[in-house]
Amino acid sequence: MLNFDEANIIQSIKRGPTVSPAMNMSGLPLFILGPDFFPGFTGTLRVFEPRYKQMMDDCIMDSKPFGYISVDPAKGELNGWSQPSDYGVICYVRDYEESGSNLIIEVEATSAFVVQNVIQPVLPSLVDGERFPGVEELMEEAGNPEDGKLYLRADVEVLSPPDVDYTHEAFTTFLDILAPARQILQMSSMYKGQILEFKEPEDYNDDLDRADLVWKVCCALCYDVYLQHEMLSQSSFSALMDICTSRVVEILARMEEE
Repeated sequence: MLNFDEANIIQSIKRGPTVSPAMNMSGLPLFILGPDFFPGFTGTLRVFEPRYKQMMDDCIMDSKPFGYISVDPAKGELNGWSQPSDYGVICYVRDYEESGSNLIIEVEATSAFVVQNVIQPVLPSLVDGERFPGVEELMEEAGNPEDGKLYLRADVEVLSPPDVDYTHEAFTTFLDILAPARQILQMSSMYKGQILEFKEPEDYNDDLDRADLVWKVCCALCYDVYLQHEMLSQSSFSALMDICTSRVVEILARMEEE
């Protein structure tokens, strides 16, 4: 249960992002899900685990961001907790509502980040199917450490947005290469909670409009955490477009073989 004043949460949401690109952040809370969230995205999270309820309480009351990040299967588990991958995206809570014992959180992603150091939770994973303790009970069990949390955190470097280094002709060629796969990309994007719309090259309003398309194409094509790493680590949109076109060419080639 969130225990803060309604007016404070509204003001926290309205204040918006305060993190600038190309900076370091200490103790960023980590929300671990799949490799399907990229800069500029919005989405809805259903929060029910005590660790994530504590996290959202902290983020909303203090107007703090959190990191949306994937599990890295190669890192295994530590104290029963799946470990995060190396790259994720900074997210902010934009709205929330309580639904029974769950919290429904509306979030918006801003910049990508790279993990420098992971801070483990104060307790090992206690999921056993028979016991469902709340936040206060778990913190008492941990001895109420002053700086301890039930959730994973990390020291991270927030990355600068990719450079807009493509020409109008290159963007037009990018759209032409995607054209035969548009329906596949739109279905994949919809499955991942995003709406991917294609327009004529001249109908994209500005660099932000084109960036939104590129990131949504990345999402539609992203099938594992390591491809997401490659995408989020790029320093230019032309490099991102090259990754996407290579994936589309592979997909179309397999379709022809079938």
